[in-house]
Amino acid sequence: MPPEPSLASVDELAILGRKERITSVVAIGGGSVIDASKAAAMLIPKDGSCPDYFYGKRKVESKGLFFAALPTTAGTGAEITVNSVLTDPSNKIKKSIRSPFMVPDLAIVDPVLTLNAPPRLTAASGLDAFTQAVESYTSADANFATKALASRAVAIIFNNLLNTYGDGNDIGLRTEMAKGSLLSAMAFSQSGLGAVHGIAHPAGALLGIPHGVICAILLGPVLEWNLPSCSAEYDELARACGLGDGGDFIIEIKRLCSSLKIPGDLSSYGLKEEHFPFIIANSRSRSMECNPRPMSDQEIGILLRKMLP
Repeated sequence: MPPEPSLASVDELAILGRKERITSVVAIGGGSVIDASKAAAMLIPKDGSCPDYFYGKRKVESKGLFFAALPTTAGTGAEITVNSVLTDPSNKIKKSIRSPFMVPDLAIVDPVLTLNAPPRLTAASGLDAFTQAVESYTSADANFATKALASRAVAIIFNNLLNTYGDGNDIGLRTEMAKGSLLSAMAFSQSGLGAVHGIAHPAGALLGIPHGVICAILLGPVLEWNLPSCSAEYDELARACGLGDGGDFIIEIKRLCSSLKIPGDLSSYGLKEEHFPFIIANSRSRSMECNPRPMSDQEIGILLRKMLP
């Protein structure tokens, strides 16, 4: 399964599943594998195609096949979420099919399965989980329970990701990253996310950028934008990570991303000002609604301009 699974790839899986009359689906892989398999498990016993559900022509109103997920990365948390993130390459649209009927029946999070993840994938998936935890903590829909989960996830990932990147064979480090990713997913699946994910989905689909990478690139600028509205929350996360205050937190996140070889902007991926209208128009998702500081179209454009050299 290629990264950023397409609607066509889900339809192919569904056609195969119907032909073979399968009764259950087991996904062993990263977020892309789990998302595509989750959607296929939903689709196989139903009428219609994946685009029908993706674009809202049909709704997911009942359970699909039994579905089990075993993640091989510590990142997306797709093994416990109610949605499947998919892409329509023809229209450059990336969004979710979402329903409580899609939550996996079984999730097995075994850090041994992540030992073979290469450093670049470890960094990207870990930063995705980290971004999800930070955005969950500051989400407009956060509550005391999601904040407790997200704060712990932020601290675990912040204190273990760089070492895991350097020594992926350390099962102790992999275990901590698996914990952090799972806690992050438990938090954001209830609270929602923020502007990083609101912008990352259309920009990533348009420019073909790996999801964890674009989230990491956007995280620093979005945190700076949100600072006037959530300085107290950033101070709290800083203390959870053993840092001084929210300003230190943002500085250290940027340093972490640099150490993990994340680019400082989107110029190497071909971002141009002519792309801004498409990205802005397609960023108005629930994630953007949950951002703690509202962003106008003009303000999203200003942030995107910072992503150019």
